[in-house]
Amino acid sequence: MEAVKSHHPKVLPFLFLTEMWERFGFYVAQGLLVLYMTQYYGFSDDMSYTISGIFAGLVYISPFIGGFLADRVLGFKSAIIWGGFFLITGYALLALSSVRTLFYPALATIIIGNGLLKPNISSLLGTQYAPNDPRRDAGFTIFYIGINIGAALSGLSGYARNAFGWQITFVLASLGMLIGLAAFFSGIKHIKNTQAIKPVTQKFKYQLFLYCLLAIVGISFLLRMNVLANWLLPSAGMVLLIFLVVLTLQQNAEYRKRMIVLNTLIISSIVFWMLFLQLFNSANLYIDRLVDKNLFGLQLTTTVFYASEAVFIILLGPLFAWSWQTLGRNNMNPSPVTKFVFGIFFAGLGFLVLSISTMFPNSQGLIHPLWIFSAYLLITIGELLLSPIGLSAVTMLAPANLIGMMMGIWFVATGFGGIFAGWIAKLSSVPDVTATLSEKLAIYQNAFLDYAYLAFVIAIVLVFVQMGMRRISPL
Repeated sequence: MEAVKSHHPKVLPFLFLTEMWERFGFYVAQGLLVLYMTQYYGFSDDMSYTISGIFAGLVYISPFIGGFLADRVLGFKSAIIWGGFFLITGYALLALSSVRTLFYPALATIIIGNGLLKPNISSLLGTQYAPNDPRRDAGFTIFYIGINIGAALSGLSGYARNAFGWQITFVLASLGMLIGLAAFFSGIKHIKNTQAIKPVTQKFKYQLFLYCLLAIVGISFLLRMNVLANWLLPSAGMVLLIFLVVLTLQQNAEYRKRMIVLNTLIISSIVFWMLFLQLFNSANLYIDRLVDKNLFGLQLTTTVFYASEAVFIILLGPLFAWSWQTLGRNNMNPSPVTKFVFGIFFAGLGFLVLSISTMFPNSQGLIHPLWIFSAYLLITIGELLLSPIGLSAVTMLAPANLIGMMMGIWFVATGFGGIFAGWIAKLSSVPDVTATLSEKLAIYQNAFLDYAYLAFVIAIVLVFVQMGMRRISPL
């Protein structure tokens, strides 16, 4: 950590630890969610994918409101604290969800907590760098490594589930967020931008708490309804797209060009996330049902596989951070759009490998685990080319007074990726529990191949879009 302190803002290590433990808790919950619904509650694949898609969508859409509240009234610090409180509570409710009536309120509380914390900790980090600071991309990549240490640790949840049961595992998620919030309190004194801290009256605190409770009740109700995924959220997406167009046109000429580039990145990221989030949907059930968990005598759990993607980021993240700094010093750093093209392309390669893996079952009809790790390595490269670069681009391209809100919109795009992930995951649904192993493999093979085709087509389209945008902005 000492090198980080001497070359980057002093608050970075504390934000790193806060995000690391917050992501640990979140990925414990998200990584087990589809497994929990299909195994504990006995939900069908289709129903589980629908709920998981709505949950992922709202988890990432809620930061739009959280970012807006931070920009206008709360400040980044208070939003992070409030978000941490609701996340601790949400995971605790999930631990009690053996009482089934608590399942949807638990998910709703997690959604509210994530909406308040997730965009604002990234926005807070962005305010600690000068607009043209060459360390910015490297700082966000370091921060992203913290995210993935938490995600990697969450891979142990499968072993905890096997040893202690579902409920104790969710308790661990709550404890992780508690540790993360303690780390944030320790680093508050190092925040150097006053925009991050705004006074909040006691009256407003009570009002905010009441509004959050009402939102939890409403979201709990909506999570039960397929109509939310089928038309309400996509309709809201169209409204948001119109809002983005109007917001862009309201900017001066320079920021209008920047916002066009940023909006292109945001929209194209939706496709990446609808593919990436299959790691917690279709790929998760594929691994659980059809992948051999024994690797060179070591017994793995399903959660280890999605956590491996985070391990790859930890290993490759420093290399990417160094590369962006080196290329930046030599004015050779590729544009964000170029990085996005390759990010989506590598995601497609990952799913192509998953599709090919279904052709090589062993004598028991199971797939060797190294196929999965190879695919996830490719998807990891795609993520490193897209996600931290997107976070950095928001803080670099958005007007200063809109950073929090645009960071929220970035996560809204991830949310719509989550909703669509639930939709396309149904391509892999196994409708008949009596289906043979070969029949299940055929279903997953076709689904993964369709995902790969989608990625390749979008990457090609984005290349042509970039050619047109070069006339607008060199970014």
